[in-house]
Amino acid sequence: MPLYEHVFISRQDLSGAQAEGLVEHFGQILSDNGGKVLENEYWGLKTMA
Repeated sequence: MPLYEHVFISRQDLSGAQAEGLVEHFGQILSDNGGKVLENEYWGLKTMA
């Protein structure tokens, strides 16, 4: 099975807990459709120009 990498970009007014909730939510969507998350890297909240 091929490996894929994804970066989630969301609104900057989300809290850290809400950002973690998004990661869990999308991980659940992947598992429901036969995929699996091998590793998570949390980069924290960043400001974008």
